[in-house]
Amino acid sequence: MKIKTLSQALAAVLGTFALAGASPAAVIVGTGARPSSTQLGATTAVGFKKEEGQPGHALLVPYFTAQNGQMTVLHLMNTDIDNGKVVKVRFRGANNGDSLLSVHVLMSPGDMWTAAVTANADGTAQLTTGDRSCTLPRLATGVPQRFSTDRLDPGWTPDITAAHTREGAIEAIVMADIPQLRVYGADTASNSALFKAIKQVNGIAPCTFEDSAVNAALMSEANSEAVAAGRGLAGPTGRLAATWYIMDVLGSTTFSGPATAIQAVDGAGDPARGNYMLFPPTDSEVAQPERYTSDPLLVSAGLAFRDKDMPGNTSRPTTAPVLTARSNDFPDLSTPVYLPPTATNAATTAADLSRLLTVAGFRNQVVLDASISARTDWVVATPTKRYSVGKDYSQPDPADQRVYSVVPPLRTTLQYFHSGNTEVGQSICSMHGTWDLWMADREATVTVRPNPNFPNEKYESCGAVSVFAFSDSYVLSSAVNRRRLNGVFREGWAGMTTSDSNGIPVIGASFIKLTNPGVAPGVAGNYGLSFPHIRRLPVK
Repeated sequence: MKIKTLSQALAAVLGTFALAGASPAAVIVGTGARPSSTQLGATTAVGFKKEEGQPGHALLVPYFTAQNGQMTVLHLMNTDIDNGKVVKVRFRGANNGDSLLSVHVLMSPGDMWTAAVTANADGTAQLTTGDRSCTLPRLATGVPQRFSTDRLDPGWTPDITAAHTREGAIEAIVMADIPQLRVYGADTASNSALFKAIKQVNGIAPCTFEDSAVNAALMSEANSEAVAAGRGLAGPTGRLAATWYIMDVLGSTTFSGPATAIQAVDGAGDPARGNYMLFPPTDSEVAQPERYTSDPLLVSAGLAFRDKDMPGNTSRPTTAPVLTARSNDFPDLSTPVYLPPTATNAATTAADLSRLLTVAGFRNQVVLDASISARTDWVVATPTKRYSVGKDYSQPDPADQRVYSVVPPLRTTLQYFHSGNTEVGQSICSMHGTWDLWMADREATVTVRPNPNFPNEKYESCGAVSVFAFSDSYVLSSAVNRRRLNGVFREGWAGMTTSDSNGIPVIGASFIKLTNPGVAPGVAGNYGLSFPHIRRLPVK
């Protein structure tokens, strides 16, 4: 077989990244007062805290798009000037949170990494970087890495499949630190080989795809603390920040914002050290994946269910895993950061994070002023939904397509997603009729929906990401879970309210486009604004 592209070369070297045998993948609880060549540093985190626009252990970007010529750019910033970071960056599809592309980014202290999502000639999304920081798979500067479609619905046409790669959300997770401590080498007074490989020399990191230090540290499992520490790694301390922007090239408009940060914190609420969570970027099969994820499509047979009620009672357990769990699937947002790796603790991690993001509703601005051709779309993302429910594309009967995990794991609190508040369409949606929409214009006139003229209109979110348009002229050109909100709206502010007593984990933003009709010829008159949703918390 001739190798013509970067993705084919990577597949040839890593077998897309298949290796023989099954990986003994592990999450390691660190010990030691500080990192050393034998200890990862004690895991001191005991919980999560959410921060907007701040550094964290995990970062959530609610939306990326490459639809209709748009481009999304991600900037990662290592604000830690003492430690490097190994970061898992994953792009998930809007329909079902399916993994489209993931890459290990190795950042030196104070480093910054940038990459852009665009569409290639056949419409499939691709990731391109001009950055020289180390990555696995190795992303050569200026050479696109095509998004994968192997986790998408095999029944879709090529055009639909390509469209589903062009829209979704991004998560970035710090898996491990790379200390610049001089405690390695034969003299125990040197930087680790891994740190030397990622630290820029004259602006360029020495690592290459064949670099032995990078491969030795990342391409095989460290199944003990001593092994991981000896490779120059330590438990993650977070301190990773991110910003994003979406550029509508054809429309001469740009939207931007910060990522939502999830910090692993100690008992005082301060950022702390979490568990080592570094998995090789391979397709090796992972045994007992439920130790590392609550994703119902990945866990072992019998640990996910076709039916689940609000209290967490289940029926119809799966008789086989829906998907084969691969090392490259981990870590995810449910991987235990401050608890030992067990099935219960993965579900607890997903529940703790969901609780941080849960809202009873949210509010934001709407601008539709015709004099400036104003338009407004709302993005509604549910980053933790996939850890409670996923769509099984292999089942033709919609009644069997929902697969649930019990999150929270103990049947003492209500479930976030269950058979009573979800329904199946192209994606898994919140149950029709369970969300309300209302609006207040700039003169405080309040209109409450549902509108009797549109009894079938849906306000509920669908899949991993939904886009709601307040007019026929769309801002984001969404093609996956887009909803046109019918009726006459005026500029002001609006709110969506869920009827779920436990709330729904949601993040997102309002995207507003304006056009100045009075600009001189040849001068761009388009403007893009984005504002994160204002959360309405559940009443406890």
